[in-house]
Amino acid sequence: MSGRLKWLLRFLWPGSLAGRLVLLLVATLALAQVLLVLVLQNEHDAVVAGIVRGQALSQTVTLTRLIESMPQEQADRLAGAFTTRGTCAWVSADPPDPHEMTSTEEGLARLLSRRLHGVGNGAPAVHIDTDGLWNRRCPERSSEDFPWLRRGTGGPSQPLRPGLGVVALSVPLSGQRWLHVDAVVGLPGIWSRPIVLSFLISALAVSLVTVACVRFQTRSLRSLADASERFGRGESVPPLDVRGPSEVAAATQAFNTMQQRLSQFVRDRMRLLAAISHDLRTPLTTLRLKAEFVDDAEVRNDIVATIDELVAICEATLAFTRAEATSEETRTVDIEDLCADVVEEFASVGADARMADPMAARVLLPCRPVAMRRALRNLVDNAVRYGRRAEVTVGQTGAGAVSIRVEDEGPGLPEDRFEEAFQPFVRLEPSRSTETGGIGLGLAIARSIVKAHGGELTLANRPGGGLCAEIVLPTAERS
Repeated sequence: MSGRLKWLLRFLWPGSLAGRLVLLLVATLALAQVLLVLVLQNEHDAVVAGIVRGQALSQTVTLTRLIESMPQEQADRLAGAFTTRGTCAWVSADPPDPHEMTSTEEGLARLLSRRLHGVGNGAPAVHIDTDGLWNRRCPERSSEDFPWLRRGTGGPSQPLRPGLGVVALSVPLSGQRWLHVDAVVGLPGIWSRPIVLSFLISALAVSLVTVACVRFQTRSLRSLADASERFGRGESVPPLDVRGPSEVAAATQAFNTMQQRLSQFVRDRMRLLAAISHDLRTPLTTLRLKAEFVDDAEVRNDIVATIDELVAICEATLAFTRAEATSEETRTVDIEDLCADVVEEFASVGADARMADPMAARVLLPCRPVAMRRALRNLVDNAVRYGRRAEVTVGQTGAGAVSIRVEDEGPGLPEDRFEEAFQPFVRLEPSRSTETGGIGLGLAIARSIVKAHGGELTLANRPGGGLCAEIVLPTAERS
């Protein structure tokens, strides 16, 4: 039985997000409509009950009995005596206008017939006028006799005031005569309780179901967005559960496939790099050992210098590639403390490096601390070596973002070549590297690490001279 029920639920429950929203909204509106029908039925019953409890039926029964028991010439005088501020009665040879009575009117007609106990000359007729028109008048009265019933002071067919209606009771009498009684009754207005209640019920029901449905159906989307953000920062993300509407399930499956292929590609590249590193180091070490046996000192020193340069290039290349693919675990750290540790490393060996004024509040950053220290070391090292001094400033750039600025006092760089400076093995100005002989991978490695954390690294010349390298990273929280 449970298997058949599950099959039925899968058959009735649409697979797409749009289908599910439509089904839930239609079901909600249907439920709201049922509640509205119940409320309106109660209100209509209340109106009918008011007519029944009012004087209209009782006066009609009493007046019919009196007219039938009195001479015909007294009928008009008796009817006029029963005419009041909200009731008009008269006797006429004209029957009521023919119309098909509603179930409510038929119920009132049957009730009136039972109260008459056979008095009269046939079945009475009832008509409830909800159009708000006073279509009849007492023969003895003018059109000015009922001004309180009408909006204006015109003829008797002027619209009634809002909230008023007319119930017309007609009883056949002996002698081909009819007794007509029109009574004003209260009707629900445009902004009556049922109308307002209907709007509130529908709006509340649709709002609650829509919010609940959207939050429930997009829960897997939020998980996918969070996983994409973490994967973009280089974190290790386990495969996501494939669930939810068909569109979301397809996107989740595509993300899992993409992540698996990229991770496999990175692992294959790392294995290749490890093999290259091993295969290159061994012959280079052998060459260095053999170079030591060269008798000519000048030739020996040239060979050793060339071998050392090859080793440096290989190590820098491997380091650049590892910066793009690392398995280091992501942890949340105080970014200002991390920057202070890097600055202290340089200051301890006599370099002119210092931190700017500390922030008033701690800034927590989800990152791979070893990789982030490496990126900062490269920026501080460039500032110290090529710009004489380095000053590191940590600050907030807006909601959910932190900036790390490394400023120096060097000659700066041409603005049209900022982007070129991030390319591997590019050295824009030899004058900036005469002391160190770098190979142009420091900025490339730093930017690769920053991008792996979902941030940006940019360069700018300072107005007073010098270069400013700024890292902007998303934060976890600010406390």
